[in-house]
Amino acid sequence: MSVSARPNRVLSNATLVIDLLAVEGSMSLAEIAADTGIARSSVYRLIDALVEIELVEQLADSRVRLSRRWLRLADAAVLGFTEWTGAQGVLDDLARAVGLTAFLTVLENDRATCVFWAQSSGIDLLELRPGRSLPLNAGAAGRCFLAFDDEVASRLIDTEEWPVFTDRTLADAEALWEDVRLSRDRGYVLSDEDVTAGIGALGVPLWRGGRLVGCLSVAGLAEVLRRDQRELADRARATAENLLR
Repeated sequence: MSVSARPNRVLSNATLVIDLLAVEGSMSLAEIAADTGIARSSVYRLIDALVEIELVEQLADSRVRLSRRWLRLADAAVLGFTEWTGAQGVLDDLARAVGLTAFLTVLENDRATCVFWAQSSGIDLLELRPGRSLPLNAGAAGRCFLAFDDEVASRLIDTEEWPVFTDRTLADAEALWEDVRLSRDRGYVLSDEDVTAGIGALGVPLWRGGRLVGCLSVAGLAEVLRRDQRELADRARATAENLLR
């Protein structure tokens, strides 16, 4: 291994571990090694380094988790999204108007990552929230990028091994291409219990200068999304215009 390649490998492994802890919460070092495929001895050294720089903290039972430092880093990251200045207020207004949770997501590492949200008061079963992401085959936020970005759809639909969350998750290429066609025809994506049973979502694309830059979505009880989808789509499109001003 070259001198320059080793730091790249360390940084790649650190990213894997941090992303894993962000999803799973606290974990043992053995669990981290098993889930990432990184040698256990390397995991021990990596965790020691991450603890030293206060990105990970050790718990009394020898498990580890992300440190509270990430809260400060998250606030700083949000402030850096200058292209979405005013987004939080727009999402708050949308959530109050429709009684659903509203999300702004962007494409990051071929996943839909939430950067802002406005919670409704009714449901706390939603998988997506700031800092978390969904694969592009599941949820309105994820499928929006497949439906409206030709390059992403062409590159991923036929090649990815897609995860399955419920019996309604679209996980094969034929179903996903049909979803792309349907979503483009109606101008929005409808998620119907494909991430969490009983939960639905609706998403519309966000265009800036002819380029897809994000997705605006709302989520709540699936029966409400099915019943009110056209009204919600109109409201989401109007909100998208305000969001992009």
